[in-house]
Amino acid sequence: MKKSIYILFITISTIFSSCTDVVDVDVPNGGARLVVEASIDWEKGTMGNEQTIKLSTSTAFFDSNPNVPVTGAIVIVTKENDGTQFIFLDQNNGEYTTTTFVPEIGAVYNLSIVYNGETYAASETLVGFTEINSVAQEDGFNEDEYRVRVLFDDPADEVNYYLGEFIQENLAVPSLASVRDEFVNGNEAFVLHFDEKNVPGTEVDIKVFGISEDFYFYIEQLIQLSGTQGGGGPFQTTPAQLKGNCVNINDSNEEVLGYFRLSQFARTNYTIE
Repeated sequence: MKKSIYILFITISTIFSSCTDVVDVDVPNGGARLVVEASIDWEKGTMGNEQTIKLSTSTAFFDSNPNVPVTGAIVIVTKENDGTQFIFLDQNNGEYTTTTFVPEIGAVYNLSIVYNGETYAASETLVGFTEINSVAQEDGFNEDEYRVRVLFDDPADEVNYYLGEFIQENLAVPSLASVRDEFVNGNEAFVLHFDEKNVPGTEVDIKVFGISEDFYFYIEQLIQLSGTQGGGGPFQTTPAQLKGNCVNINDSNEEVLGYFRLSQFARTNYTIE
C-alpha cells in the first residue's frame, strides 16, 4: 500500500505578513518592461486547442495603475519536432488567441514575439500530469479553519514538479503551492492549501499542473519576492528584478517579465464542510 507523504509546499496566502513599522524605501523606476503571460494550459479530457497569451508593459512598483496592454505584436508558437506553427491573433486588448493549438506531452515549443522592432523568444517543454485521486480536509491551526489536501500519484523513475492552484471567492488572489517529488518519487503525494478564510461552506476551485524544473524554481522565487517585497502584482517592476525565460534575441540584457510555460493539468472542486 502506498503511503501519503508530506511534500514541501509554499502557499501565497501564508507568505504575506503584516508589519507594524513604516519604512520609506527609495525604489528606482527602471522604466516599462515587456510582460509575457504565456501559460499554455491543457486541461485533461479536453482538446487544448483554445489558448491565450497576454502581453503588456509594466508600471512602476508602487504605481496603482494596471499594466498597459500591448497591441500590434506578432505572436507565434512553433512545435519543434514537426515545425507546426500556431499563430496567436491580436484581439486589440493585450490578448492574443488561437483555436488551433495541438498539445503534445514531451514536445518542445518555441515562442516568438515581434514587438516594436524587437524579437523576443522562449522555449519550453509541455509537461504532463497524472490524475487527482482525491481531496480531503483536516483541522487547521484555529477553530473553524481547515486545510485542504489534494492527493495524486507521482510516476516512478522520473523527476517531477507540480503547481497547485486554489481559487475561491473570499481570496483576492489564488493560493499557489509548488512541489517536487524529491522525497516521494513513485508514491502518492499531495499539495496542501491552508488559509484563515478556509471556513465551512467555502468553495475551492482546484487545479494541479505538471511543470518544468525551471518554472518550479521561477515560481518559488516569485512567491518569495511577492512576500518579502510587499505590494504590487507578480509581474510589476520590483526592487529585486526577476527575469523569466523570455529574452530579447538582440539584447540579452533587456529585462523581460513573465514566463512561457506549457502544462497539462487536472481540475476539481471542493466545498469545505
